[in-house]
Amino acid sequence: EFPESQGRVEWAVAWPLWSEGSFSWYCNTIPTPDGGTHEQGLRQALVRSLRSFADLVHNKKAKDLSPDDVVTGSEVMLSVFIREPQFQSQTKDRLTSPEATALVEKAVRDHFDHYLTDNMERGKALLGYVLERMDDRLRRKQEREVKRKSATTGRKLRLPGKLTDCSADSPEGTELFIVEGDSAGGSAKQARDRKTQAILPIRGKILNVASATSAKILANQEIADLIQALGCGTRKDCDASQLRYERIIIMTDADVDGAHIATLLMTFFFQEMPDLVRKGHLYLAQPPLYRLTVGSKSLYARDDAHRIEIEKTAFKGKKVEVSRFKGLGEMNPNQLKETTMDPKTRGLLRVTLPQEYEERAGVKDLVDRLMGNNPAHRFAFIQENAARLDDEVIDA
Repeated sequence: EFPESQGRVEWAVAWPLWSEGSFSWYCNTIPTPDGGTHEQGLRQALVRSLRSFADLVHNKKAKDLSPDDVVTGSEVMLSVFIREPQFQSQTKDRLTSPEATALVEKAVRDHFDHYLTDNMERGKALLGYVLERMDDRLRRKQEREVKRKSATTGRKLRLPGKLTDCSADSPEGTELFIVEGDSAGGSAKQARDRKTQAILPIRGKILNVASATSAKILANQEIADLIQALGCGTRKDCDASQLRYERIIIMTDADVDGAHIATLLMTFFFQEMPDLVRKGHLYLAQPPLYRLTVGSKSLYARDDAHRIEIEKTAFKGKKVEVSRFKGLGEMNPNQLKETTMDPKTRGLLRVTLPQEYEERAGVKDLVDRLMGNNPAHRFAFIQENAARLDDEVIDA
């Protein structure tokens, strides 16, 4: 019931996965197939309630949510009863009474707000569903803009300026090294095989896409450069057959900061280009943390455990000079090539999705817990797994 006996509204909304959507609008029992001001009130109520619910559950992505993201694909019935309704024409296909918008919005929102807070799990599922639609809409918008710019220039878009590409004509046997910083990028450019190895430097820690809004992701230059360099699209439009390189190799420093950057990049690929991970295109380089030298002989250690192993075996009983690399940029090109980039001597770790997580539910939950925008989930994970940690491997 509207206040002050101004009328009433009856409404129902459902989001069935099998439906392409249908809408039924009425005013004083008269069908209004073109909707109108009562429709506008319902749409505003739904989207504003979901934005408020997103704030309640600490989801920052919903600020770009539009009414179309919410109602597209839904089954909607709205029947409003008001005094002296106004219509666009004599056919009464569209309601134009201005007061209907505010009356319907307030009435619907009061009930929908309570529904969401009283049914948190269903509310979260619905929020995730409409946010996926929002992401798809924003990506289509960006792709249209890219096509428009391409048509305007009359030629293919250029690759990112900081990408040092390889000369091979086909992806077979080629590799893209994503490296941390210009210093490491400079050494990598000198150490690479120019025919098969490309270098893309990034500036420090990239955006955490798991906790960022779609608009923020699309506006981030580092991510835009990476997407453009790979050439295979993102999300539902990701096509591994269009990938410009056979292997994508994340090459970061062998320390905690480097591991954090690698984690952010893996999160990006899991969320934006999961097909590349499934098909085995993503790798982690294994740069050494230490150089151990006895006389003219040098060996490299990946971590402290590997260093101790070398000292107890190959260099047992000898005086070992140990030097620690602060970063990839400290290595000269020959060292970087030998330890990290030359296929004959390097080591790589392939990033995969376990077969038991074919639907990605288990991995997605873990990524959301560790990389999402709710710190309570990370704290709970630390509490659950702290007992497994070997105190000796903690980097002081």
